[in-house]
Amino acid sequence: MKHIIRKITSLPYLLAGIALIGAFAVAPALLCDRSAQVRPVKGPVADSVFALGTVRTDSIYNVRFGMNSVIRKLYVREGDLVESGSPLVMNDSSPVARSRFRGMVTSLSYLEGELAPAGQVILGVSGLDSMYIRVSLDQESVLLVKKGQSAELSFEKMRTEKLTGTVSSVYVSGDEFLVRIEPRSLPRWVLPGMTCDAAILIRHKEDAIMIPTAAIVNGSVTVRRRGKEINIRPQFKPVDDKLSEITDGSILEDDLVIVPDKKTSRAGRK
Repeated sequence: MKHIIRKITSLPYLLAGIALIGAFAVAPALLCDRSAQVRPVKGPVADSVFALGTVRTDSIYNVRFGMNSVIRKLYVREGDLVESGSPLVMNDSSPVARSRFRGMVTSLSYLEGELAPAGQVILGVSGLDSMYIRVSLDQESVLLVKKGQSAELSFEKMRTEKLTGTVSSVYVSGDEFLVRIEPRSLPRWVLPGMTCDAAILIRHKEDAIMIPTAAIVNGSVTVRRRGKEINIRPQFKPVDDKLSEITDGSILEDDLVIVPDKKTSRAGRK
């Protein structure tokens, strides 16, 4: 599974690759190839880790009998929704087995009249009130994720529903690095086993300074400050294919950034 690390998104954050890159609104002059001198733009940016998540549940009830028993009556079928206390199955020697919570019947292994061996699962119920999102990440990505970070969730075909959650734990299981996200709420149509796109917010900055990436030649930027041209080697991170964020404060909001024309820029990069 491929993970996109430290992609910069604008606010509001968009998921699943829909307008992730280039979504930030900037002054037209900033992106104009013909501009020789432009001012930086200040605005909000965010770093997010993107991955595919799976809906899981903490509540699973598997009905078993302690001895070989004949199934006398089944009250449910696979896919049925049940409430806490709903009857599930009755054998020839024990009281009726009832659901322990609200959920869905997700497995049914025996039919009425069949002999169920002792200890075998007769049917299973998955809880619908204790669901969470589990995300698998690579090592580079998981190092950026911390408990308490916010996340946005998006389900295929339901992109208009904006769902949010919070990272509750980061852990390892076997050879996998896993993240558990507790959703604030989930629509009733969400079921265990469904997949969704998850965007975990790593960093948010309201007043980031951005300049055209074309102004950066061999790691250097020329700016006009107080009437003088100076050469700066800033620390920067790409925002998209046109913009870069200045992360060390070396370029000021009042500077005029010199953007070389395409021929000059190509020559400088050789």
